[in-house]
Amino acid sequence: MAKRIIVVLMILGVAVFLVNCKTAPEETIEPVAEEVPEEVPEEVPEEVPEEPPKVVETPPEEVPEEEVAPVTDEEIRKARNAIARAREADADYYDPTTLKQAEDALNSALLARRSDPTTARKHLATSIARANTAFDNAVAKAAEELAERAERLNKQLLAIKADKFLPSEYNAAVSGVPETQKLFYAGQLVEAREKAYTTLADMSNLLERLRERQRWIEILKRDINQYLKEAEELDAHVRAPMQFQRANGLYLQGIEAYQKYQLFESEELLGKAREEALALIQLAKGSGEEQKKKAQALMMDVMKELEEASDLTVVTDDGTLITPEEWSGEDFIEETVEEDEDQSFLSPPEIRDPAERTLNPQGSLVFVLGDVAEDNLLAQAKELWKQGVVEWNAGNYSLAEEYFNESRKLIEVYKAQAVNPDYPIYVVRLIPERRDCLWRIAEYNFIYSNPYMWPKIWRRNRKLIQHPDLIYPGWKLVIPPK
Repeated sequence: MAKRIIVVLMILGVAVFLVNCKTAPEETIEPVAEEVPEEVPEEVPEEVPEEPPKVVETPPEEVPEEEVAPVTDEEIRKARNAIARAREADADYYDPTTLKQAEDALNSALLARRSDPTTARKHLATSIARANTAFDNAVAKAAEELAERAERLNKQLLAIKADKFLPSEYNAAVSGVPETQKLFYAGQLVEAREKAYTTLADMSNLLERLRERQRWIEILKRDINQYLKEAEELDAHVRAPMQFQRANGLYLQGIEAYQKYQLFESEELLGKAREEALALIQLAKGSGEEQKKKAQALMMDVMKELEEASDLTVVTDDGTLITPEEWSGEDFIEETVEEDEDQSFLSPPEIRDPAERTLNPQGSLVFVLGDVAEDNLLAQAKELWKQGVVEWNAGNYSLAEEYFNESRKLIEVYKAQAVNPDYPIYVVRLIPERRDCLWRIAEYNFIYSNPYMWPKIWRRNRKLIQHPDLIYPGWKLVIPPK
């Protein structure tokens, strides 16, 4: 069966082959067809990785440089103001090096102002910075210096017990020290400087006044001891024991009051003791002709000194100008001879405190010179001299001599205040190109024509001038005579 199937398949295969096979064609001339080139398959190029596109750098466009603005007057003014501010704080005294650097930088800026504004501005910044540094340094050093002066004065005040003798005045004087410090560091220089010098002046004046009073008390103690010793040698304790005991008692009370810091009470008691001791000497000596002549000669000498002092031009420490005034004592001597019974016209000069006067045994006023009013020195000297004339006419020659000697002391102090009559006061000027100083003031031909005489001006104005190198425009300086 299988073989049949195979035979059948083979027969079918032959039949199919024959059907598909063409018979031999007739010879016909057919047109020759154009050869068509065989299509050659295109070669596919190998894939090459793409390179990133190259960035072509384009040169930057040239931008014209901006023109630098010129330096303005306002920029220059700021630097100058900074330097002026430093000068106001006395930087030229306290920090001249830094201030000079600020000025040099400003000058460099001015030179480069037109040609190189950028460099000029750098110099201006340096100038302002240096000026500010000089200002800060000057303020700090000035405050430190003033604090040191105040501390020195305070130590001197405490050394003489100012806080115990005059507590209220002491506290008022030193209260300005912390106030000054606050003003300085707050930058209020004008107010700080004014407060500083006021405080230093108050402390200095208190120191001087208390020292004068203490010196006067020492003089009183010395005189009392001397007078009591002299009275004892003259047997005054035998001839007038009650007065002798009273003089000693007043002296001891005065010493005790001083030890308790009761300054005015001590001065008053010692003054009374002194007068009691003088009265004892007068009582013991009597009124001899020789003593009369001696007192008369002293009276005439002091009168001549008073007349000469009256011709002087004087400026007191508070600035009062006293012009010359003609005075003669001869008229008063003649009046006292005629009116020795009536002395009501003798009115003693005013004094500022009850503790500055005492009564002698006769009841007339005797002046204590511990703290006299300086603007009335000559008038007080004249009144003391007149009182001496009255005592001389009354036969109290020893007491008269005492008045004449006290008058002479006031005359010496008054003469020390004398000034140049042609130019008594010099007002310090602000001269930028030639700054006023004591050396240059003394050099002026209308002052001394000699710069080396500047210490005379300083000593006469030492209450105002704390430092001889520091004077300020507007100050009124008293010019003593040559």
